[in-house]
Amino acid sequence: MEVEKMSKVMLIINPSSGKGAGKEIQSYLEKALSASFDDVETRFTEGEGDAKDWAREASDEGCEAVVVVGGDGTVNEGISGIAEADSTIKFGFIPLGTANDLARALGISLEPQKAAEDLANFKTRKIDIAKINDLYFCNVAAIGSIPTAVMETSSEEKSKFGFFAYVRDSMRAVLNDNQYTYKLVLDDDEEIEISTKVLVIALTNSVGSFENMIAGATPDDGLLHIMTLKDENLLAELPGMLQELNGGYISEANNMITYNVKKVSISVVNEDADEVKVNIDGEVGPALPINIEVLPSHVEVMVPNK
Repeated sequence: MEVEKMSKVMLIINPSSGKGAGKEIQSYLEKALSASFDDVETRFTEGEGDAKDWAREASDEGCEAVVVVGGDGTVNEGISGIAEADSTIKFGFIPLGTANDLARALGISLEPQKAAEDLANFKTRKIDIAKINDLYFCNVAAIGSIPTAVMETSSEEKSKFGFFAYVRDSMRAVLNDNQYTYKLVLDDDEEIEISTKVLVIALTNSVGSFENMIAGATPDDGLLHIMTLKDENLLAELPGMLQELNGGYISEANNMITYNVKKVSISVVNEDADEVKVNIDGEVGPALPINIEVLPSHVEVMVPNK
């Protein structure tokens, strides 16, 4: 929907994301936001949790929008901060991360300056988010040895090698023997067990920067899209997956299982299993067991008006 000029927006910049790109585009952002807001308040994060706390503060104090600048983790913090807000605060973001999946799904430019300039003329779109235990995610939750390897990729390696740091660590995970059996309860009804190295619960089509990961998934379809391999031999499936990347969807590859649900409970069956943690939007999340529920059209996001 189109928007009229509003009173105040809080701009939250993570200065360490994108090799400092946030500071470089600060002036472009403030100018662009001034076209829609009378007052632009800019803050720079200093540590984990700042973006979440300030986004909640912006909502509580009556700001009409909050815009965050940073990677997937910073975007998650911003959305988590307003997830339980009583107000109808709008949410905008400039993607400076490695995957930037939500930006890809919403058509937001991955060029920071262009994304900033687009905020001078924006519309809004309501999107789904998901609640996982007492936390939230806006794009993906992932479980298994591959996501665990990604969680252990250091921020320094992410900055230095970008997406290839994820690829390297994912391949290492494929080669190890750490595989668990999980019990899934779908929509409080169907119960299944599956042994796998990767279990993905996504809200959009884009996962790990692959925009053709899940066929038919959109940011506002009111569904959790669960994807996993039914075959233990992931190496044997890699050629088929790579072929799907050239035009099809990974979710439609051989030996891939998908479920579309509104809620899911997941626990690990193996009695001797180590603590299994979930990767949510690229950051370390809670340990199993978990309960996930989609919150349809829960956040109103600022997107390019085109």
